[in-house]
Amino acid sequence: MNVGGFTQDAPLAIEERSTRYEIVADSLSRLDLSGIAVLPQTMPPYPWHFGGQRYQNLFVDPWEIATFCREHDVWICLDTSHSKLACNLHRWSFSDFLQVVGPCTSHLHIADASGVDGEGLQVKDGEIDFPVMGRILREVAPGASFIPEIWQGHKNDGQAFWRALELLEADL
Repeated sequence: MNVGGFTQDAPLAIEERSTRYEIVADSLSRLDLSGIAVLPQTMPPYPWHFGGQRYQNLFVDPWEIATFCREHDVWICLDTSHSKLACNLHRWSFSDFLQVVGPCTSHLHIADASGVDGEGLQVKDGEIDFPVMGRILREVAPGASFIPEIWQGHKNDGQAFWRALELLEADL
């Protein structure tokens, strides 16, 4: 799930992000989640929402994500494309991001990425080194389920999703 946390005109200060994370934790604590896994997903720095591109503030920074997960006993959905874009913007190592967030990961959305806002690309059409990513995730998130999340991948009976699976199978 996308828990929100975006702003229109500028990113939030770190102190404001902490307050927003507490709102998310409080909201989740009010739900009866018996038998349900609610997985906030990692987010890109500049997501597109209806109405335009925004600044994303929550579930972008790997250390904030890991802290939130530990403090609130929450698992996440690691979106590889979103997270690579955040790493590109902030000049973080994608491998380090995976090492930090992987242990909190229950599910993966897998797609490639380029630059700071090129998300949902077909596997191998962007900048992610999939063999390296696969090695890290097998170590730090061995039980995580996954699904390709290629932009418009559902068209033509899921043709781009099936292609992504073929490419991943060959590489991982």
